[in-house]
Amino acid sequence: MHAVHIECEGFVPSDIFRRTLLGVVTLIKDRNLSSCIYDIRRLKSLPPLDQDWFLDEVLPLLMKTSLRHVAVLESATSSGILDLNQLVYTKLHSIPFELQYFEDVAPALEWISSSLSAPARTTDAPR
Repeated sequence: MHAVHIECEGFVPSDIFRRTLLGVVTLIKDRNLSSCIYDIRRLKSLPPLDQDWFLDEVLPLLMKTSLRHVAVLESATSSGILDLNQLVYTKLHSIPFELQYFEDVAPALEWISSSLSAPARTTDAPR
């Protein structure tokens, strides 16, 4: 399995957050990665301007990559710090990758592995 694992801790300054995410997008493109684990269990907060930047700048870039599975790791006490579902679906009706939330990396890896080994789903319309 080839996946990128991003881990945020404490208060991440905007310039570091933005530079890191743009580097991750480049890595996903260069290595043709299909999975990402985004660990925000120790992230203290994400300013609204950075959330908007993610939606307006990074998400459109991610939508043009090979990314198909995103596992977000949140602790039970930090839920709501970054609700990607709410952020994404406020702006877009759909995204080309699956998004799931987990509290630990093991079930996230299991989900990614099972998703990669499952047969591709087809959405043929009935005739």
